[in-house]
Amino acid sequence: MKDRGARWRGEKPYRGGAPAISDLLGGQVQVYFGSFSLVIEHIRAGKLRALAVTTPTRFEALPDIPTVGEFVPGYVASQWFAIGLRKNTPAEIIGRLNKEVDAVLTDAKIQARLADLGTTMRRGSVADLGTFIVDETEKWAKVVKFANIKPE
Repeated sequence: MKDRGARWRGEKPYRGGAPAISDLLGGQVQVYFGSFSLVIEHIRAGKLRALAVTTPTRFEALPDIPTVGEFVPGYVASQWFAIGLRKNTPAEIIGRLNKEVDAVLTDAKIQARLADLGTTMRRGSVADLGTFIVDETEKWAKVVKFANIKPE
């Protein structure tokens, strides 16, 4: 997690979610935009109050928390992960890995655990992932251009 405002204030960004959460719980930080799985137990325990989630839909684990999109139409900023392999990996291996991962993600216990952590999952083909990555790249390129963000 990078605290972009830190650079403007001459401070260093956080080196991960744990220090940010520690400062949030300690009152040194007022707002946190980051991984929901890091804060969900603190929210459930009443130590933190969630204002909204940045995903397109509400989380099943905490359905009373609205999305930012409910207040700012079209707003979506989600963290995502994918499995990547070397470019020259044979198609048969890629296909089998994709099939096995998809099978794991259809397991009811895995789905329940991910939902409990406030995590959603997307299954699909390698082509689906490629399309998703292109779409995300185009979306965030517009943000970078609009905000006039320059490489450091």
